[in-house]
Amino acid sequence: MILLMFSAIIIAFAGVGVHGYLKGVMAQPYDSEKMMLNYERIGNGPKKMILLHGLTGSLKYWKAGLGELPDYSSYSLLLVDLLGFGDSPKPNSKYDLKEHLGAIEKVIKQEGFDDGDVMVVGHSLGSILAIGLVGEHPDWFQHLAIIGLPSYSGKEAIKTKLGKASLFDGVSVDSRYKFVCFFHPLYMTEWFRPNNIPKDIFRDAGKHTWVSYYRTLDNVIIDTDLRELASRIKDKKILLIHGENDAAAPIENVEVLLPIFTNSKFERLTNADHHVYLASPAKVWALINDFEKVH
Repeated sequence: MILLMFSAIIIAFAGVGVHGYLKGVMAQPYDSEKMMLNYERIGNGPKKMILLHGLTGSLKYWKAGLGELPDYSSYSLLLVDLLGFGDSPKPNSKYDLKEHLGAIEKVIKQEGFDDGDVMVVGHSLGSILAIGLVGEHPDWFQHLAIIGLPSYSGKEAIKTKLGKASLFDGVSVDSRYKFVCFFHPLYMTEWFRPNNIPKDIFRDAGKHTWVSYYRTLDNVIIDTDLRELASRIKDKKILLIHGENDAAAPIENVEVLLPIFTNSKFERLTNADHHVYLASPAKVWALINDFEKVH
């Protein structure tokens, strides 16, 4: 009887894994003309801001703390689900920097956030994409703020730095977790939710395929030359916010990049980890608000 139950569990587990694998590889190829990212526009104020989430995230990551945004009614906010995540399409595609940026640019143009008086804010993966966007279209944006910028020299560098990271943060930067993506229905449950991640954000973290996760991680976070990318916007007004206890994106890796930026402000937050925005949205928005006023 016990053997039969154990066999049934193994078969069910394998079935979920196979389904997860096939869901990724059998998805339609990316069609940039027909596929549009899911996004939400909030407010009609004169100040325009684009918000880009991190790997395995969604636009709900930002909604959790929008109530802390000073002078909230004066903003027009564009919250985007990145390609392959949240409620956006999840094709079987490259998921490289060019593809991600092209998908975001389509939304920006459609909503008129390309008029030159716009701020772009990114967290983790979104911070790399924010730098890429400004580098490609400096005339679209006034300034940018990036939170928890992940900077690594390769896969081995990631492996040696994740000893203190949670499973949730580990999935954010480590390609070894691609196989975990096969089993979303089994591990994306309340039992595995970290205390610092709200329920709706945690649920949305499962809305990706192993293809969108793994290829985005490899082709954007790991393979992007951040030095070269940063050099494209070295004179742009940029605010960098980073938690000193960020195990997923170690602060010392970002500090190495700071000399590249000639018009930047760096905010080190003590006792803060990779999800400083979720823990202290008021503090993050206050830093961004002060930065906007000065610059």
